[in-house]
Amino acid sequence: MERLKQNYEEITELVFKVCYLLLTLATFITVIYASPVQPFLVKVSLVLGMVLILIRVIRIRKYAKMPCVILMVLFCLSFLFTTVMNRQYGITENGKWVIWTGIQFFALYVCDVERDPAKYRREFRILSHIMIVCGSLAAVASIVQLFQVYSGTVVTSEGEEIITGYMWGRLWGVYTDPNYGAVFSVIAIILSLLFFFLKKGPVKVAYVLSIILNFVYFVFSDSRTGEIAFVVSIGFFLFIYLRNKKESAGKLVKIGIPLIVILCTMAVAFGGRQIMKTEYSQYYAAVMTERAKAQEKPQVKPQDATAQREQNIQEDVSNGRFALWQSAVEVWETSPVYGAGYATFVPYTKDHVPDTYAVNTGGSDYTSMHNTFFNTLAFQGIIGAVLFVLIVLRILTYVFFPVVRSRGEEAAEYAAMMSCVGAVAVSMMFLLEGIYTNSPGSFALWVFTGYMVRFAYHKRSEETK
Repeated sequence: MERLKQNYEEITELVFKVCYLLLTLATFITVIYASPVQPFLVKVSLVLGMVLILIRVIRIRKYAKMPCVILMVLFCLSFLFTTVMNRQYGITENGKWVIWTGIQFFALYVCDVERDPAKYRREFRILSHIMIVCGSLAAVASIVQLFQVYSGTVVTSEGEEIITGYMWGRLWGVYTDPNYGAVFSVIAIILSLLFFFLKKGPVKVAYVLSIILNFVYFVFSDSRTGEIAFVVSIGFFLFIYLRNKKESAGKLVKIGIPLIVILCTMAVAFGGRQIMKTEYSQYYAAVMTERAKAQEKPQVKPQDATAQREQNIQEDVSNGRFALWQSAVEVWETSPVYGAGYATFVPYTKDHVPDTYAVNTGGSDYTSMHNTFFNTLAFQGIIGAVLFVLIVLRILTYVFFPVVRSRGEEAAEYAAMMSCVGAVAVSMMFLLEGIYTNSPGSFALWVFTGYMVRFAYHKRSEETK
């Protein structure tokens, strides 16, 4: 009977994680986001997530062993407190995000520390291959749009217009935002590299193809966030993997060879990036010239939008983020303890700091500060910000050394997990990512972090015996 219950838990957990992953992709892939599929996946993921949390509450003695759970409970209570204190601006939407945050923490992150580690590694492989396949398919569809020089908008049933294709010198492709698409492509590249190293035979070709496709999307997304994530996460993964391969060598070789390989990899990647963009610019100009002739209209300079974006970046290297972070501080100062709430941020800000940049851009109001710490500070005040920092520090100090000191095939897998989490951590500095959103990055962050914490728990338990 106990074995049957265990199998039920494991199957429910895997099915939920697959559904949640598909939900995040549906939310950030334009055509699916604008279809009835996305709301359906929201409902399925919500129900399965709540069922999984209920199972964990029933068996709380086992799941309470997972490190950081108490801090996460306190963070959710802080979010609930913020919601209640800002109820005059609305309570339903903030309430929904309290639930989603709980699902990320207690359904995605929390693991059964007593379960056979091989089962979680198997789950990791299944989820990783789904991510690789979905990332590659999205990259193919986006590359087709790139060479069609297609640009347009998709209008949702709520009237929201979403850019698709190649516009303003950037490849949105099928993603709702090229920055999120770039970060997900980096994650897909890391996972493809992992299995390219681990697998043998002709199947390696599939992983090479995935790397190429996702790299092409990454290049033309023109995402600076993606570029930083690429350098940090792929550099880290290659260093840890190659260092472990040279385990018997001296310290100079163990460190020197990985660094040389990383430098060569980055030189080839960014050199190839520049060549690809230069060649495409010529192709783009030729296509636009032909279209202008066919329409008998004056030719529009094809790179005007790109040049304007480069000029904007030169004038403000943060692209408005410094002003947003200042807005976060200004809003926080009006409610330092519990903040303005996530979904209620805009109406609260218009009431209390109407002149701040976030609601005075001349366009749409900002609902995110494009930085997770400043988001937490503005949305949940000092209570939420401190708890968030404590969660980050607790997890980082708990998993880092057990992961980097691991050896064998599992070492490569956990290095890849840490690298994917690193890519998401970089994006959290510049985007709405990790919390307050159901994104592919949020999925990778909490699921892979949970796997690493469970692994570190076992390693630390073995050391104390």
